[in-house]
Amino acid sequence: MSSKQKNMGLMEGFRQWKAMGEGGTSHSWAGYMSNLSAEKTMAFGVDDTIKPGFYDNPKKRATGWRKATEEQKANATKSFLKEPLPVRPGPRARAKPFVYPQRERNAADPQDPVVKQAYLEAFNKLGEINSEWTEWKISAMEKHGQALFIKPSLPLTPIAGPTTREICHIHGTDLSGHVTLSFKDAEEVISKGWGERHRLSGTDWIHLGYTMLYVPNTVEETEVFTRIFQAGIDYMKSG
Repeated sequence: MSSKQKNMGLMEGFRQWKAMGEGGTSHSWAGYMSNLSAEKTMAFGVDDTIKPGFYDNPKKRATGWRKATEEQKANATKSFLKEPLPVRPGPRARAKPFVYPQRERNAADPQDPVVKQAYLEAFNKLGEINSEWTEWKISAMEKHGQALFIKPSLPLTPIAGPTTREICHIHGTDLSGHVTLSFKDAEEVISKGWGERHRLSGTDWIHLGYTMLYVPNTVEETEVFTRIFQAGIDYMKSG
């Protein structure tokens, strides 16, 4: 491949990356190059994020595992979902092939206003319902936008150290989101088609259970995603 072809491919990649909107790093050439560096040096492959069995050996992959108590290890490997998730209908969604930001759609893609309103209202209500344990702050993972955090007065498992206490957020650009889940619940979300791992999940940078949730297509799907967010809150407040 010639230098000209490489440069054209690089510029096209930058155009596609920038079309997702802000998040995770500077929305600039420097941010794009940081994403490429992470891809080459530390990220898991694009298809690794939906492979089963990724959570079978948390001792190997989970940061903080050796420092955790037996109770904290048990909490990380049990489910906090109130009931099993349904299999998501239709073709499986996928994140775009970048490390960060991790998105399903571009910022300019249309959003259903009814679904968006229902989803954001349900998400905001989670803060009210769980106000004893959570607080709203600017997302530490995305560097902008509101996210739910576990209050600093509560104990935090060392396994969740990379989260800086952040539980979950929704991306205003496309309505995909991220949530820190127990490993069992992360496996359930991925296997049933509701999300996929972050490409840095299981590195020193990001909690092993940090999971991307896809964009809801209907109001009914927002109810499933809200249940998943609540499972993340319950896991993170387990200490």
